[in-house]
Amino acid sequence: MKTFIRGILTTVLVFSFTLIPTIIYAEKTINNDLIGEYFKEEITSQITETMIDNLDGLSTEEYNKVKNDIENNKEINAFIEKYSNRILEDLSKEKVDDVNLEEDIKNLLHGNKELIEQAVGEKVTDEELDQALDTVFTGEDAEYSYQEIIKEVRNELPADAQAMVDGYNTLTSQQFVIVSIIISVIAIVIIALLKKPYYKWIVNVGIAGIISALFIALIGGSISLLVSVVINSINQTIKVSATPMLITAGIMLVVSIGLIVINNILDKKMEDDHVIS
Repeated sequence: MKTFIRGILTTVLVFSFTLIPTIIYAEKTINNDLIGEYFKEEITSQITETMIDNLDGLSTEEYNKVKNDIENNKEINAFIEKYSNRILEDLSKEKVDDVNLEEDIKNLLHGNKELIEQAVGEKVTDEELDQALDTVFTGEDAEYSYQEIIKEVRNELPADAQAMVDGYNTLTSQQFVIVSIIISVIAIVIIALLKKPYYKWIVNVGIAGIISALFIALIGGSISLLVSVVINSINQTIKVSATPMLITAGIMLVVSIGLIVINNILDKKMEDDHVIS
């Protein structure tokens, strides 16, 4: 009976060890690599098109420099990451939380005044920037508009698509990851209590880790391939790499093999101590 329970708990460990890195990778791939990169491309395109429209005789070198500055701008990337994460989360909520979109946009533009000056070809004062922003937001409530757009998208989503979004948000939530870690710890403790001597639990953890490492590598490669096919089908140039999952799988494999080696060393030591006694 104890062997059966240890087998069940080892299976639980395989599930948890595989699920946690997969969730983290999937969230990064969807939020950052897909949605985030799409937003970045759109923002970069809008600014560079403005430059072309307003600046005569712009050299290729100058154009590429500003474009590179935009793509690698920390404030812009932080803004994109914040809202790419929020959009999917808000699609699962009946009531969208308050969002400081207008303030975030103003802070973003004020913090990148040099890029704006390069785009329009002249110096821009803080007062002029505030005036332009006030004109844009006159009669418009950015927060309300954002909430209404989210509601509209949610209402128009097919039931199966909404179920996928809800499931994704549940799986990638911090609470779910914490619960998975707690379950793993409890499973290890129970295995340790059921299996003697005291160190034998590391065998089950090692076996679970080896199996999980193989699953992680397979899942990482599959997700990367699937996403690449989808991206190519819609003529996007976003790159998705399975390297983080493969590195995670490699580390887990090495650690798991190390645990089994430690178990064998401890077994040998106990045998030697038993012979001596």
